Amino acid sequence: MGRFALTITAVGLGIVFLVQMAIAVVVGILKRLDARWQAHEASRDAAALERQQTLDDTTLVLVSAAVATMIAGRSRIRSVRRLLPADAPSSPWSAQGRAVLQGSHIIARKRDGR
Repeated sequence: MGRFALTITAVGLGIVFLVQMAIAVVVGILKRLDARWQAHEASRDAAALERQQTLDDTTLVLVSAAVATMIAGRSRIRSVRRLLPADAPSSPWSAQGRAVLQGSHIIARKRDGR
């Protein structure tokens, strides 16, 4: 009985160490992938900073002020882009949204006798 228990213990320890080694390998691979991904993001951010600005300075200052007012603190705007070209017709979705907003601001007129 003692030899069987010793064998089971040795096999169990071997399995535990193999599983721990497998976990260490997986964690090492994930660490390398994460480091590679972070390096890719850093190079992409550096390339984005070198791109030519597409907005004029006045618009950028106004957007920055609006963001700072909403957040009530300092912020950094990394990019601003127009969703639709300036000469493009508005989409039905945005036209309906504007109509709903403008319709909700109707002021009822008071009648003289009432």
